[in-house]
Amino acid sequence: MAAIYQEAVAACSALEGTLRVSAHQSHAYPDGACLYFTFGGIPPTPDGVANPGDAYYRAGFDAIVGATQRHGGALSHHHGVGINRARYLPEALGTGFDVLCAIKSALDPRGVLNPGKLGLPSPFGPAPWPPATLL
Repeated sequence: MAAIYQEAVAACSALEGTLRVSAHQSHAYPDGACLYFTFGGIPPTPDGVANPGDAYYRAGFDAIVGATQRHGGALSHHHGVGINRARYLPEALGTGFDVLCAIKSALDPRGVLNPGKLGLPSPFGPAPWPPATLL
């Protein structure tokens, strides 16, 4: 956990505009614990970018999740993956992601149950977040 914390804080702190990055341990289990990261900053505003905060938020999330996954940490715990973390699921599951896609397709061929969740293909368009660019 110390390695995850140190690398994630360093990676997110290295983003231009970052003011503060921290984490706290919220849950402890016999096989590990959950770190909740919080970060904030004032992102640079390049010309023509309508909302630079979106790119900064994604980059911060990518930095923290990248560090977590490099050290074998889990993507989520009891809160689930959701929409934002769904972009990291293919890497987190490896070849298991293809199995998940096949099961979803077999059980929900029209894709109407929870479309876009877990990063699975959706007949209603792409996910609202672009694929992860892990730092």
